[in-house]
Amino acid sequence: MKYTVLLAVLLLLQSAAYAQATAPPKAARPVPAFPALPETAMQPTATVTRAPGTPAGTRFQYQLLKITDGQLAILAPAWRGITKLEPERVQKGLWREAVPGSLDSKVMDVLNELSAEGWELLEVYNLSQPVSAKQSVETSLTFNDPNRPTYSGTTSITTYTETRYLLRRALP
Repeated sequence: MKYTVLLAVLLLLQSAAYAQATAPPKAARPVPAFPALPETAMQPTATVTRAPGTPAGTRFQYQLLKITDGQLAILAPAWRGITKLEPERVQKGLWREAVPGSLDSKVMDVLNELSAEGWELLEVYNLSQPVSAKQSVETSLTFNDPNRPTYSGTTSITTYTETRYLLRRALP
């Protein structure tokens, strides 16, 4: 008796599985495509601000301060033995994170000290270069109609930034 019931249940499950396998698959709802990024979104932007020219015959000594991605500032040539400035870091769990604004503070201190020593700001160069773009679509079901999902798209552009300060002072 129990083998008959077991055999009947197995046949019933097999026929149900066969019915599901032969049923036409549901058409997947197409996800709306992103429009292509405009060419201008991936173009570099550079601005240069220069001081007015000086009379011919004056010789100058130059100092460069370059900040890359807000993570490192490089002085060329070395000024008072300093060749690079880095933000202060604090331990957060397993990683050391930069203190927000600490590199900016150090850069402004160096610029103020250079200015006090007689260096004048000759040029400021800013560069913003897009490096990569990532687009993603997220789907969420609305509470009142699960057959009509809501799509939300996100575009993230990673950029490389660089700022250079060129300073000079007249040679004696």
